[in-house]
Amino acid sequence: ALFVSLAAGISLAQYGNPPAEAKKAIAKPDFKITASYIEACSCDQFCPCYFNTFAKAHNGVHFCKFNNVLRVDKGYYKDTNLAGVKVWLSGDLGHEWGQGKADWLVFTFDPSVTKAQQAAMLDILPKLYPVRWNPLGVDSVPIAWQVDKKVAHARLGNGKGEVILERIAGNNNDPAKEVVIGNLKYWAAQSNNGFRMWKNKRHYYEGHDQKFEFSGTNGFLITIHFEGSASKPAAD
Repeated sequence: ALFVSLAAGISLAQYGNPPAEAKKAIAKPDFKITASYIEACSCDQFCPCYFNTFAKAHNGVHFCKFNNVLRVDKGYYKDTNLAGVKVWLSGDLGHEWGQGKADWLVFTFDPSVTKAQQAAMLDILPKLYPVRWNPLGVDSVPIAWQVDKKVAHARLGNGKGEVILERIAGNNNDPAKEVVIGNLKYWAAQSNNGFRMWKNKRHYYEGHDQKFEFSGTNGFLITIHFEGSASKPAAD
């Protein structure tokens, strides 16, 4: 094994760079993030959208109105550092998302997010949620994001968005241990740390002619890992 390693080293030194195929195999992805979410929606716990191609029917109308509030724990997009970026996604999956078409979506960025970071996330997030959306807007509002041992709380600074989740205790044998669903894919993310079941106490959004509020519905915390290639610049 030592001989092989030395021979390979000598070969590279003599003949220069490795072939293009080898370079491609070890290429660094254009972006890579680890992000933690406070998430709630209008469906029952646990969200049936992860097991069906349609949202829950509410009085005969299928919809899944959600607030996904994420904070990037660490990550980059090309040369842009994304650590600390906070984004609030409000929307409705509608009734056709299983066919690749969702309803509406609003992006809200914390004002601390730079233009370069915002542009990066606007390329990354549609890849993470790869369905066709009707984008209603991109807003800038302060985002409060906090998780402790019993309560997870996210709030928009203008008062027009809030998510409050309360931790669900485990079974009687180990009530201190959280209820976690593992081995379940989160959208296009390559991996996650499990869906931590937290009950929705308040899940609210108002903006762009949309308004909803739910309580007692689905909520969870999750940390996801996602990487990939950036979109190519549009042709002039």
